[in-house]
Amino acid sequence: MVDRHGRSELHYCALDGDGAQARALLAAGHDPDSRDRQGFTPLHLAAQQGNLEVATVLLEAGAQVDPVNAYGNSPLFTAVFAYRGGGELIELLRRHNADPRQANLSGQTPAGLARLIANYDVEKFFTDVG
Repeated sequence: MVDRHGRSELHYCALDGDGAQARALLAAGHDPDSRDRQGFTPLHLAAQQGNLEVATVLLEAGAQVDPVNAYGNSPLFTAVFAYRGGGELIELLRRHNADPRQANLSGQTPAGLARLIANYDVEKFFTDVG
């Protein structure tokens, strides 16, 4: 069942739930790659919130690492945009081969965005990307 925004319980779990809840929803048949009306998957929302536990469960369940939303943003782009220190979620996505060069509809990449953000040290996660 989805709400008027096209979001399922798994989407909301990605925002503020935990790994056990995510596992239960996946076991009940929720699609880890379901999209809301703007194309956000649960992994996008976990990346936005820095919900490492749920992001890990989603990736372990086979969620696509580089789906794009209506703006062309991947979960890695979303994690870079939402970065406020820490970086574990960015590291998780990179370990799962998220593409740091995947451009969004504006032509910006996660690595490029990381270099533009001056108030946090997010660029350190992309030293291997030219």
